[in-house]
Amino acid sequence: MFRIVLSDARAWRKLLEAISTLVEEATFDIKPEGLYLRAMDPSHVAMVDFEYERDTFQEFECPEPYKICVGLGEMLKLLRRVGSGETLEMSLDTAANRLTMKLTGRYTRRFAIPLLQPSTSELPTPKLTFDARVKLDADHLRDAILEVSNVSDQVRFTAGQDKLSLVGESETGRVEIDFERDNPSVYDFNVQGEVKALYGVGFLEDMVKAGSESSKLVSVEFSTDKPVKLEYELTPKGRLTYYLAPRIE
Repeated sequence: MFRIVLSDARAWRKLLEAISTLVEEATFDIKPEGLYLRAMDPSHVAMVDFEYERDTFQEFECPEPYKICVGLGEMLKLLRRVGSGETLEMSLDTAANRLTMKLTGRYTRRFAIPLLQPSTSELPTPKLTFDARVKLDADHLRDAILEVSNVSDQVRFTAGQDKLSLVGESETGRVEIDFERDNPSVYDFNVQGEVKALYGVGFLEDMVKAGSESSKLVSVEFSTDKPVKLEYELTPKGRLTYYLAPRIE
């Protein structure tokens, strides 16, 4: 049996929303070290990788590993009215094969959702090396992707010694956004050579919207014609990472 308590139920709801941008069902690995998830969208174009270390939780009791699968839509419906400062407790009802949730705040309410059959296949950690890594303000990256989406369904990432550029172009217009290495939005800038890759805006739009709800900073990593990695730092000890495959011209 496990029992975990989060002091910020609203933050948990935002993370579920971030995961649901790619998958409808989520298989969580609950281990003595923390809570983990890795899932790929049905088209196998994008992946989400999430972890919360045990120190993130107000209470964390998990003497042995558990794997549970839940429908994210049903879980989010029950958490829709979560208020500020509410606490969420989750545990396993093995007899009924359900995940139980207890919300404490304005008043106490209890929910239970059925567990689904978890996936038996394990997704490996992507083994990628990147030539460009730029850490920047998550809200500003979100705004840049949204601006590109106004004119194009794809965006070209280009990085050199001085800046990271995002370019969208179509018959309706062209948008180019530059993040210079000395821009106040940029916190770290490490680029080897000239790097460029093309990505679909649709997935990126969902990723940056959801990621910026949970974190103030994002690390953008990519190489020429390789997947892009967006890693969001979660407080106090966690991360939310997206991978998106490139479009090859």
